[in-house]
Amino acid sequence: MKIEDVKGKLFQDNYIDIAVEEYLKFKESNEYGEKYKELVLKKLNDYLNNKRITAGNVLEVIKEFQNQNPPSGSFVHWKCLFDLLNFVTQDPFKVAELLNFLYEDSGNLNLRIKRFIDSAKDYNPRGSFGTPLVGYLLAGYDMRRYPLYKDDAFKDFLKSFGIDEFSKDVAEKYYNYYLICKILIDYFEKKGYIKNPSMLDAQDFIFCITSYKELMCKIAVKYLYGHAKMLHTFEEDITEFIDYINNLPKDYIVHLKNKYSEDKKVNLIRFKIAEMLLQNRKITVKDFEELKNDVQNKSEKNILKPWSDFGILFPFYYDRFKEKVNIELKKIYNAVKSIEHFSDFEFKENKYICDFEGPANFGSSICGIALYPKDKETHKTSAQLLFDVSAEGVRYGLYVGSELQLRINGKTEDIEIITNIEDFSFSKVEEKLVDVFDRFKELNYSEQHNEVSTHEGKKLEISVDFDKTLRIENLFFEDEEVLLKRISTALKSGKHIILIGPPGTGKTKLAKEICKSYGVEYEMVTAMSDWSTYDTIGGYKPDIDGSLFFDEGVFLRLFKDKNSKTLTNKWLIIDEINRADIDKAFGALFSVITGQRVILSFKTKEGENIIVRPQEGDDDIYPKDHEYIVPRDFRIIGTMNTFDKTSLYEMSYAFMRRFAFIPVTIPKNIDGELVEKYLRIWGIEDRSINNISLKEGLAKVWEITNRYRKIGPGIIEDVARYVSIEGDYTSAVILYTLPQFEGLLENEIKNFVEELCQSEVDDFAKQKEKLKDFVSDFFGISF
Repeated sequence: MKIEDVKGKLFQDNYIDIAVEEYLKFKESNEYGEKYKELVLKKLNDYLNNKRITAGNVLEVIKEFQNQNPPSGSFVHWKCLFDLLNFVTQDPFKVAELLNFLYEDSGNLNLRIKRFIDSAKDYNPRGSFGTPLVGYLLAGYDMRRYPLYKDDAFKDFLKSFGIDEFSKDVAEKYYNYYLICKILIDYFEKKGYIKNPSMLDAQDFIFCITSYKELMCKIAVKYLYGHAKMLHTFEEDITEFIDYINNLPKDYIVHLKNKYSEDKKVNLIRFKIAEMLLQNRKITVKDFEELKNDVQNKSEKNILKPWSDFGILFPFYYDRFKEKVNIELKKIYNAVKSIEHFSDFEFKENKYICDFEGPANFGSSICGIALYPKDKETHKTSAQLLFDVSAEGVRYGLYVGSELQLRINGKTEDIEIITNIEDFSFSKVEEKLVDVFDRFKELNYSEQHNEVSTHEGKKLEISVDFDKTLRIENLFFEDEEVLLKRISTALKSGKHIILIGPPGTGKTKLAKEICKSYGVEYEMVTAMSDWSTYDTIGGYKPDIDGSLFFDEGVFLRLFKDKNSKTLTNKWLIIDEINRADIDKAFGALFSVITGQRVILSFKTKEGENIIVRPQEGDDDIYPKDHEYIVPRDFRIIGTMNTFDKTSLYEMSYAFMRRFAFIPVTIPKNIDGELVEKYLRIWGIEDRSINNISLKEGLAKVWEITNRYRKIGPGIIEDVARYVSIEGDYTSAVILYTLPQFEGLLENEIKNFVEELCQSEVDDFAKQKEKLKDFVSDFFGISF
């Protein structure tokens, strides 16, 4: 993304204005803790003022940077300065010359940084010479011209506007950061926010709005509240909404017209409105009614029955703000989840965040979040920690889902509201949510709740519909239909499965997609050679009082919820299953899988032996405290690399015959057309790099590699991402492909290198020595 595009993102609405105003208030509060920065940097600026750095004083200069680097809230990690000090000790003349060049204000900043970093990396390739070090050295020289740099702060700032990081290159990254800081300085000055603003102001603004939870949430709430008020106005007065639509920028109208160009029903109305606006016609309420009637008359059903006028017109306001609104909602969601009091509690991940589109996408003037337990199916059956923003203000506290509300008597909700948005503070929200947390847990896990469920005969859903059509997303397989048929048939017939194929064929992703498609939760573990039943089944652990208690392992955790004690059915994904002695690690499990009841040697605190048994009939919803029940629809999905199959630990026949081994193969015909399909799935643009299109270059690398070692598209994706950023095929092959060649004959590896260097990808021929050096070092091969 270009800086000009970033500028457009920064100022597409009033977010920056809200952020600056709140930042300036925050800076005057007792919570602001960044004043030390100016004091430290002023000392360094005074120290370096008019100082010519020489080989004789460069050691003293770096030690001064070390001494001034605060131990708490430090500008840069101590190791960066330690590595730089070693560089100085080794070559003081070089470092003195590099620093003088870095501080040469008339030179190109990008080039100055690049030269400094490249020289430092030549001295110590593993040294910590990153962007924060560059920022500290430059700000220490002149804090008004150069900003300090914090990686997390800059990344989070960019994410606030839906911008991915520009580059991983230190020089380019700092230079882009520097340019954005300059844009902010100009804006501060133009709007009169700060008198004579400097880089110190810009970097402090970026750091504070991304690092202080209180400030971040205040900005988010004010931003969301502004949209809520506007949308509420449009809900109440459709004429005002239409007046707003008539004044929308042309490029946004073009976007909406293109979006709805091939749609029908409600979207056809939106398309026709956009078409009229692009013909420089102002639409009226009468025009709108006529469009609705025209579209309705084309259908036999009343297609507009669920739609209000506000809902039909909603995208004309919301489409350009949707991404930003969701970013700000996610900040509040993460802030609530990170409250220390909740650190040991597992909430449902990324649910339930509801933006202004509303749960049914009809559009509304309210947005918010609701946190509820990980083991609950839906927010409707749960007590929730609620936070929402509307034109009325901010609501937060304890809320009870509609289905749970029907089953509970007495007062349950405990909500507070802030009507004056200026009075909002996240500390108030935190205090309230902590206060209702015990009640939240009680409502979700009380015995009364469990008893009601039993008396009503409502059974927890642990069965799996194996008749569902198995679907996978964001993965591509050449014989996908055959592969999915094998998997679904094996699982439906009661088999567990092992996905076997070359590295990078997407076996692990496929395993997750299988679980997702069947709607089952899963736990994924990577097999280890030293696994024992302690890791998988469980064993004794000392309690706080010194007594021993049975602590369940990864396997038993799949079948019983610790809080509600109800039966659960999480599937188990074992990555690289061949690494473990499976019979040894899962001995008791295999007995249960074969239909046997197993009594473990471990006892509960009440003295009862732990029992693991298969599901029998319908007596399976609430297992006894000493009991674990393996549901009949439980499945294990293992993955295994093809060339590791000889190292597979010996499995018992009784276990082996309950698994189906499903081959996950690589495509037979690898060409540019195939790679182009993958590039679309990976979201990587196909373009010319080193005089060859990316798709053709990758196809050639993949084709040559497969003659010596079969690899799947996952490894090619890693190569593609690296090449698309760095333009360096040789380094990509060194990083991702050659490590897969372990165990090949020396002659095969040499031939592979030669084939690459003779291929159409001329980058290999140019960097042949680099390729040979790596092969020599890694495999001990002499050329």
